[in-house]
Amino acid sequence: MHGIGELNNGEGGRYAGMGNIGIALNRNGFQNTLNPAAITHMDTLCFTFDLGASAAYARYSFLSDNSSSLTGNPNRFSLGFRVLPRWYAMIGASPYSSIGYLIQTEEEIEGDPGAYTYSSFEGTGGLYRCYITNAFALTPQLSVGINLGMVLGTATQSETQESAVVQYESTKKAFYTDLGIYYELADHQQRTWSFGLVFAPSMKISHDNTLTYSNSSTSESLDKSYHSPTQYLPMHIGTGISLHNGHWTTAIDYNYVDWSRNVSSYTSMKYENQHKVNIGGIYATNPRLPRCTEIMGGLGFSNSYINLKNGKMYYLETNIGVSFPIRYSYLSLGATWRKQINSRSNLMQENRFSLNLNLTFGEKISKFKLK
Repeated sequence: MHGIGELNNGEGGRYAGMGNIGIALNRNGFQNTLNPAAITHMDTLCFTFDLGASAAYARYSFLSDNSSSLTGNPNRFSLGFRVLPRWYAMIGASPYSSIGYLIQTEEEIEGDPGAYTYSSFEGTGGLYRCYITNAFALTPQLSVGINLGMVLGTATQSETQESAVVQYESTKKAFYTDLGIYYELADHQQRTWSFGLVFAPSMKISHDNTLTYSNSSTSESLDKSYHSPTQYLPMHIGTGISLHNGHWTTAIDYNYVDWSRNVSSYTSMKYENQHKVNIGGIYATNPRLPRCTEIMGGLGFSNSYINLKNGKMYYLETNIGVSFPIRYSYLSLGATWRKQINSRSNLMQENRFSLNLNLTFGEKISKFKLK
């Protein structure tokens, strides 16, 4: 309801089952959207397509009241390929944030016992990210990359009381970029260590706002533009490390998201800088094969970027998943349970269970591997 909506925690993908970790993962069949430098192990024989969808069930509670929601949406599309021997590229789109709520209230009219006025507050829409990724393998161990794109979308929020409706519609657009570095090395015990670093600067969001008022009982209406506070995409710094050793791959990511450039227009709400920590692992059933079934698991902890009446909200996540090879393709399933942990008991509580389905498949473009 506040800010630019609920941020997308990741875009699912092949490794959604390990908690959307990927800053230090550079693997064949993995369309990495978390680090633009970590796509240089892409299959050079194929155009690689990545399609994903998700569904979620959420249950909310506030004091003695309860509510629930069920949602389902596509959540990613990308196409990756090698341009030149050391140049890799990816084109894609994915959700950046979402707004979806419906709050209904009833209040007794003062001085008229037994009479009530009914109100509803509804929000829909969100922002989407469209991007082009370019990665360059400077050496067999070191890669650098850059994402360039746009974040755009429309947020619609309305307030209804009896026959009067006020609707705020804001079309938002911002330039988006992030930079990445990936490095890997093998030690004397045949283990492979990988390191990743990403940085995205803060970018100003432009607005095109329209306020619409209508009243069915009086035929009154109004349609005009309105001013809203300046908003910015947050500055983001992330780092990750992973270790591959035989059957096992373990990884940990840390992300810092700086919201300090955003100022709230509500006295009861302010922005908080975010800290996110995720740890996960992959077990490959037969690592000697170029493609094999992989089992995943992960844990994550983060705080919300919204602070309501000095009440802080935190999120604890657990993840499990599995990825099946099908010729040049991978079919992946991931499940996530998220629990909201609040600093005060009078803040709304949320429990959410979500499923991610992802298909990564290759379209062969050559009978011979490029050199």
